[in-house]
Amino acid sequence: MTDTTTRPARPAPAEWPNRTTVRTVAELLLGLSFTAAVAFGGYSASTGQLAVLAQAAAIVFVVTATCVLVSWFHGVETAAPAER
Repeated sequence: MTDTTTRPARPAPAEWPNRTTVRTVAELLLGLSFTAAVAFGGYSASTGQLAVLAQAAAIVFVVTATCVLVSWFHGVETAAPAER
């Protein structure tokens, strides 16, 4: 039997510092654009069609990856002086 008298029934919700809706959407778009680039690229390589969609998805992926990486490093850079 587990003693729950000293522990709360539910754990406290995790707090994500510097987590905004825009950043979350950008990270989701990063994953979706990667999946689309791989899927359309594979189909394009096997059939020779949909090459334009594969290129567009790759461009969206590269732009989104750049934005997300800059956001991550900016977040680390601003958080680092406070921890030192």
